[in-house]
Amino acid sequence: MTNDRREERVPVDGSTPQGELVAAHWARLSLTVDGAMQALRSRGIAIEQATADDLHGLDMLHMGGLAATDALAEMAALQTGQHVLDVGAGVGGPARRMAHKHGARLWGVELSKSVCQTAVALTALVRLQDQVQFKQGSALALPFPDGAFDVVVMQHVAMQVAEKERLFGECVRVLNGGGVLALHEIFAGEGGPPFFPLAWATDPAMSSLETFDECSARLARMGLSLGAFRDTSAEGQQYHLANMKAMQQALAHEEGAHGRSVDVTRMRLQTATSMERNLRERRLQVAMAVYRRTRDMNAA
Repeated sequence: MTNDRREERVPVDGSTPQGELVAAHWARLSLTVDGAMQALRSRGIAIEQATADDLHGLDMLHMGGLAATDALAEMAALQTGQHVLDVGAGVGGPARRMAHKHGARLWGVELSKSVCQTAVALTALVRLQDQVQFKQGSALALPFPDGAFDVVVMQHVAMQVAEKERLFGECVRVLNGGGVLALHEIFAGEGGPPFFPLAWATDPAMSSLETFDECSARLARMGLSLGAFRDTSAEGQQYHLANMKAMQQALAHEEGAHGRSVDVTRMRLQTATSMERNLRERRLQVAMAVYRRTRDMNAA
Protein backbone atom coordinates (compact mmCIF):
# COMPACT_ATOMS: atom_id res chain seq x y z
CA MET A 1 0.00 0.00 0.00
CA THR A 2 1.36 3.38 -0.95
CA ASN A 3 0.25 6.91 -1.54
CA ASP A 4 3.43 7.91 -3.35
CA ARG A 5 1.56 9.10 -6.42
CA ARG A 6 2.94 11.73 -8.74
CA GLU A 7 0.09 13.76 -10.17
CA GLU A 8 0.31 13.69 -13.95
CA ARG A 9 0.01 17.24 -15.28
CA VAL A 10 -2.66 17.15 -17.96
CA PRO A 11 -4.30 20.44 -18.99
CA VAL A 12 -7.78 20.75 -17.49
CA ASP A 13 -10.11 23.56 -18.53
CA GLY A 14 -10.32 26.05 -15.66
CA SER A 15 -7.29 24.78 -13.77
CA THR A 16 -5.01 27.32 -12.07
CA PRO A 17 -1.52 27.12 -10.54
CA GLN A 18 -3.16 27.02 -7.11
CA GLY A 19 -5.47 24.27 -8.31
CA GLU A 20 -2.55 22.19 -9.52
CA LEU A 21 -0.87 22.51 -6.12
CA VAL A 22 -4.05 21.46 -4.37
CA ALA A 23 -4.65 18.54 -6.75
CA ALA A 24 -1.13 17.24 -6.15
CA HIS A 25 -1.60 17.65 -2.39
CA TRP A 26 -4.77 15.53 -2.34
CA ALA A 27 -3.26 12.96 -4.69
CA ARG A 28 -0.60 12.35 -2.03
CA LEU A 29 -3.03 12.14 0.88
CA SER A 30 -6.08 10.41 -0.60
CA LEU A 31 -7.13 6.80 -0.31
CA THR A 32 -5.92 4.45 -3.02
CA VAL A 33 -7.71 1.40 -4.39
CA ASP A 34 -5.00 -0.86 -2.99
CA GLY A 35 -5.27 0.84 0.38
CA ALA A 36 -9.04 0.40 0.41
CA MET A 37 -8.84 -3.28 -0.49
CA GLN A 38 -6.18 -3.94 2.14
CA ALA A 39 -8.31 -2.22 4.78
CA LEU A 40 -11.37 -4.23 3.76
CA ARG A 41 -9.49 -7.52 3.92
CA SER A 42 -8.11 -6.62 7.36
CA ARG A 43 -11.73 -6.38 8.56
CA GLY A 44 -12.62 -9.75 7.06
CA ILE A 45 -14.67 -8.29 4.19
CA ALA A 46 -14.48 -10.14 0.87
CA ILE A 47 -13.69 -7.66 -1.90
CA GLU A 48 -16.37 -9.02 -4.22
CA GLN A 49 -19.00 -8.58 -1.49
CA ALA A 50 -17.96 -5.10 -0.33
CA THR A 51 -20.66 -2.42 -0.18
CA ALA A 52 -20.60 1.37 -0.16
CA ASP A 53 -21.20 1.24 3.60
CA ASP A 54 -18.02 -0.82 4.05
CA LEU A 55 -15.96 1.96 2.45
CA HIS A 56 -17.36 4.88 4.42
CA GLY A 57 -14.83 4.66 7.23
CA LEU A 58 -12.16 5.19 4.58
CA ASP A 59 -13.46 7.30 1.72
CA MET A 60 -14.46 10.62 3.32
CA LEU A 61 -11.78 13.17 4.20
CA HIS A 62 -14.05 16.03 5.26
CA MET A 63 -14.68 16.79 8.92
CA GLY A 64 -17.43 14.66 10.37
CA GLY A 65 -17.12 12.00 7.69
CA LEU A 66 -20.26 9.94 7.12
CA ALA A 67 -22.34 11.71 9.77
CA ALA A 68 -21.60 15.10 8.20
CA THR A 69 -22.55 13.91 4.72
CA ASP A 70 -25.82 12.49 6.05
CA ALA A 71 -26.59 15.71 7.91
CA LEU A 72 -25.94 17.83 4.81
CA ALA A 73 -28.12 15.58 2.65
CA GLU A 74 -30.92 15.86 5.21
CA MET A 75 -30.60 19.66 5.32
CA ALA A 76 -30.82 19.70 1.53
CA ALA A 77 -33.89 17.41 1.63
CA LEU A 78 -32.30 15.08 -0.92
CA GLN A 79 -34.87 12.96 -2.76
CA THR A 80 -34.93 9.84 -4.90
CA GLY A 81 -34.26 10.54 -8.55
CA GLN A 82 -32.80 14.01 -8.10
CA HIS A 83 -29.80 14.92 -10.21
CA VAL A 84 -26.99 15.90 -7.86
CA LEU A 85 -23.49 17.24 -8.55
CA ASP A 86 -20.69 16.80 -6.00
CA VAL A 87 -18.05 19.46 -6.68
CA GLY A 88 -14.60 18.40 -5.49
CA ALA A 89 -15.74 14.81 -5.15
CA GLY A 90 -12.47 13.29 -3.92
CA VAL A 91 -12.52 9.49 -4.05
CA GLY A 92 -16.31 9.55 -4.20
CA GLY A 93 -17.45 8.65 -0.70
CA PRO A 94 -20.16 11.32 -0.34
CA ALA A 95 -21.48 10.74 -3.88
CA ARG A 96 -21.78 7.00 -3.27
CA ARG A 97 -23.52 7.64 0.06
CA MET A 98 -26.09 10.03 -1.42
CA ALA A 99 -26.85 7.62 -4.24
CA HIS A 100 -27.00 4.51 -2.06
CA LYS A 101 -29.01 6.01 0.82
CA HIS A 102 -31.22 8.55 -0.95
CA GLY A 103 -31.57 7.12 -4.45
CA ALA A 104 -30.21 10.24 -6.12
CA ARG A 105 -28.36 10.27 -9.44
CA LEU A 106 -24.86 11.56 -8.82
CA TRP A 107 -22.12 13.17 -10.85
CA GLY A 108 -18.82 14.00 -9.18
CA VAL A 109 -16.19 16.41 -10.48
CA GLU A 110 -12.61 16.07 -9.25
CA LEU A 111 -9.55 18.01 -10.44
CA SER A 112 -6.94 15.37 -9.60
CA LYS A 113 -6.70 12.71 -12.30
CA SER A 114 -5.48 9.96 -9.96
CA VAL A 115 -8.08 10.75 -7.29
CA CYS A 116 -10.83 10.77 -9.93
CA GLN A 117 -9.65 7.39 -11.22
CA THR A 118 -9.81 6.03 -7.67
CA ALA A 119 -13.38 7.34 -7.33
CA VAL A 120 -14.40 5.51 -10.50
CA ALA A 121 -12.71 2.28 -9.43
CA LEU A 122 -14.17 2.26 -5.91
CA THR A 123 -17.64 2.97 -7.28
CA ALA A 124 -17.35 -0.01 -9.63
CA LEU A 125 -16.03 -2.10 -6.73
CA VAL A 126 -19.29 -1.58 -4.82
CA ARG A 127 -21.46 -1.86 -7.96
CA LEU A 128 -22.84 1.68 -7.98
CA GLN A 129 -21.50 2.76 -11.37
CA ASP A 130 -25.03 2.98 -12.83
CA GLN A 131 -25.99 5.63 -10.25
CA VAL A 132 -22.71 7.46 -9.69
CA GLN A 133 -20.36 8.81 -12.35
CA PHE A 134 -17.28 11.01 -12.23
CA LYS A 135 -15.48 13.43 -14.51
CA GLN A 136 -12.05 14.94 -14.11
CA GLY A 137 -12.59 18.67 -14.24
CA SER A 138 -12.23 22.01 -12.53
CA ALA A 139 -14.81 23.63 -10.28
CA LEU A 140 -14.02 26.83 -12.20
CA ALA A 141 -15.29 25.36 -15.47
CA LEU A 142 -17.80 22.67 -14.62
CA PRO A 143 -18.21 20.31 -17.61
CA PHE A 144 -22.02 20.40 -17.58
CA PRO A 145 -24.73 22.50 -19.27
CA ASP A 146 -26.71 25.25 -17.58
CA GLY A 147 -29.45 24.11 -15.23
CA ALA A 148 -28.43 20.45 -15.29
CA PHE A 149 -28.82 19.71 -11.57
CA ASP A 150 -31.42 19.86 -8.83
CA VAL A 151 -28.76 19.99 -6.12
CA VAL A 152 -25.09 20.99 -6.05
CA VAL A 153 -23.07 19.80 -3.04
CA MET A 154 -19.69 21.13 -2.00
CA GLN A 155 -17.76 19.93 1.05
CA HIS A 156 -14.42 21.52 1.99
CA VAL A 157 -13.63 22.98 -1.43
CA ALA A 158 -14.04 26.77 -1.46
CA MET A 159 -11.27 27.41 1.09
CA GLN A 160 -8.71 26.25 -1.48
CA VAL A 161 -10.00 28.28 -4.44
CA ALA A 162 -9.06 31.94 -4.78
CA GLU A 163 -11.50 32.68 -7.63
CA LYS A 164 -14.62 32.70 -5.46
CA GLU A 165 -16.86 34.60 -7.90
CA ARG A 166 -16.05 32.14 -10.65
CA LEU A 167 -16.37 29.10 -8.36
CA PHE A 168 -19.80 29.97 -7.02
CA GLY A 169 -20.90 31.36 -10.36
CA GLU A 170 -20.31 27.93 -11.88
CA CYS A 171 -22.23 26.23 -9.07
CA VAL A 172 -25.19 28.55 -9.64
CA ARG A 173 -24.99 28.19 -13.42
CA VAL A 174 -25.51 24.42 -13.35
CA LEU A 175 -28.43 24.65 -10.89
CA ASN A 176 -31.94 24.58 -12.29
CA GLY A 177 -34.55 27.12 -11.26
CA GLY A 178 -35.33 26.55 -7.59
CA GLY A 179 -32.28 24.32 -7.25
CA VAL A 180 -30.35 23.90 -4.00
CA LEU A 181 -26.70 24.61 -3.20
CA ALA A 182 -25.65 22.63 -0.11
CA LEU A 183 -22.36 23.70 1.45
CA HIS A 184 -20.22 22.12 4.15
CA GLU A 185 -17.32 24.51 4.12
CA ILE A 186 -14.43 25.91 6.15
CA PHE A 187 -14.33 29.65 6.74
CA ALA A 188 -12.00 32.21 8.31
CA GLY A 189 -12.69 32.49 12.03
CA GLU A 190 -12.61 35.41 14.44
CA GLY A 191 -9.52 34.23 16.32
CA GLY A 192 -6.90 35.45 13.84
CA PRO A 193 -4.97 33.88 10.95
CA PRO A 194 -4.75 30.07 11.07
CA PHE A 195 -1.62 28.10 11.85
CA PHE A 196 -0.18 25.92 9.09
CA PRO A 197 -0.16 23.22 7.91
CA LEU A 198 -3.87 23.00 7.22
CA ALA A 199 -5.63 19.89 5.99
CA TRP A 200 -5.73 21.35 2.47
CA ALA A 201 -2.63 23.53 2.48
CA THR A 202 0.96 23.14 3.54
CA ASP A 203 1.58 26.84 2.93
CA PRO A 204 -0.51 30.03 2.49
CA ALA A 205 -0.31 29.92 -1.31
CA MET A 206 -2.65 26.93 -1.26
CA SER A 207 -5.30 28.51 0.97
CA SER A 208 -8.00 31.10 0.19
CA LEU A 209 -10.21 31.49 3.23
CA GLU A 210 -13.06 33.97 3.56
CA THR A 211 -15.67 34.48 6.30
CA PHE A 212 -19.09 32.91 6.20
CA ASP A 213 -20.69 36.35 5.97
CA GLU A 214 -18.59 37.19 2.90
CA CYS A 215 -19.59 33.93 1.25
CA SER A 216 -23.27 34.33 2.07
CA ALA A 217 -23.37 37.92 0.80
CA ARG A 218 -21.88 36.82 -2.52
CA LEU A 219 -24.45 34.06 -2.93
CA ALA A 220 -27.26 36.51 -2.17
CA ARG A 221 -25.99 38.73 -4.99
CA MET A 222 -26.07 35.67 -7.24
CA GLY A 223 -29.75 35.07 -6.54
CA LEU A 224 -29.57 32.46 -3.78
CA SER A 225 -31.51 32.62 -0.54
CA LEU A 226 -30.10 31.16 2.70
CA GLY A 227 -32.22 28.50 4.38
CA ALA A 228 -30.93 26.01 6.94
CA PHE A 229 -27.66 26.83 8.70
CA ARG A 230 -25.58 24.90 11.23
CA ASP A 231 -22.23 25.78 12.78
CA THR A 232 -20.26 22.53 13.11
CA SER A 233 -16.96 23.92 14.39
CA ALA A 234 -17.20 22.06 17.73
CA GLU A 235 -17.95 18.77 15.98
CA GLY A 236 -15.01 19.41 13.67
CA GLN A 237 -12.67 19.87 16.60
CA GLN A 238 -13.87 16.62 18.18
CA TYR A 239 -13.49 14.86 14.84
CA HIS A 240 -9.83 15.84 14.66
CA LEU A 241 -9.21 14.82 18.27
CA ALA A 242 -10.62 11.35 17.55
CA ASN A 243 -8.59 11.04 14.36
CA MET A 244 -5.44 12.16 16.14
CA LYS A 245 -5.91 9.40 18.72
CA ALA A 246 -6.50 6.75 16.05
CA MET A 247 -3.45 7.85 14.05
CA GLN A 248 -1.23 7.99 17.14
CA GLN A 249 -2.26 4.47 18.07
CA ALA A 250 -1.57 3.16 14.59
CA LEU A 251 1.82 4.87 14.37
CA ALA A 252 2.81 3.46 17.76
CA HIS A 253 2.69 0.06 16.03
CA GLU A 254 4.40 1.40 12.88
CA GLU A 255 1.13 1.05 10.97
CA GLY A 256 -0.92 3.43 8.87
CA ALA A 257 -4.49 4.42 9.70
CA HIS A 258 -7.71 4.52 7.66
CA GLY A 259 -6.22 2.70 4.67
CA ARG A 260 -3.25 5.09 4.34
CA SER A 261 0.47 4.41 4.47
CA VAL A 262 2.61 5.16 7.52
CA ASP A 263 4.13 8.23 5.82
CA VAL A 264 0.73 9.63 4.86
CA THR A 265 -0.61 8.92 8.34
CA ARG A 266 2.26 10.95 9.82
CA MET A 267 1.42 13.84 7.48
CA ARG A 268 -2.27 13.66 8.34
CA LEU A 269 -1.51 13.59 12.07
CA GLN A 270 0.48 16.79 11.73
CA THR A 271 -2.33 18.57 9.88
CA ALA A 272 -5.00 17.20 12.24
CA THR A 273 -3.08 18.57 15.22
CA SER A 274 -2.92 22.00 13.59
CA MET A 275 -6.58 21.87 12.55
CA GLU A 276 -7.71 21.00 16.07
CA ARG A 277 -5.83 23.98 17.48
CA ASN A 278 -7.21 26.33 14.83
CA LEU A 279 -10.76 25.24 15.58
CA ARG A 280 -10.23 25.40 19.35
CA GLU A 281 -8.88 28.95 19.06
CA ARG A 282 -11.63 29.95 16.59
CA ARG A 283 -9.18 30.70 13.84
CA LEU A 284 -11.37 28.56 11.60
CA GLN A 285 -15.12 28.09 11.40
CA VAL A 286 -16.88 25.07 9.92
CA ALA A 287 -20.49 25.38 8.85
CA MET A 288 -23.24 23.74 6.81
CA ALA A 289 -25.60 25.98 4.88
CA VAL A 290 -28.30 25.35 2.31
CA TYR A 291 -29.19 27.97 -0.29
CA ARG A 292 -32.01 27.94 -2.83
CA ARG A 293 -31.85 29.58 -6.23
CA THR A 294 -34.65 32.14 -6.26
CA ARG A 295 -33.72 34.24 -9.28
CA ASP A 296 -31.28 34.35 -12.17
CA MET A 297 -27.85 35.52 -11.01
CA ASN A 298 -27.71 38.02 -13.89
CA ALA A 299 -31.03 39.60 -12.97
CA ALA A 300 -31.01 43.13 -11.63
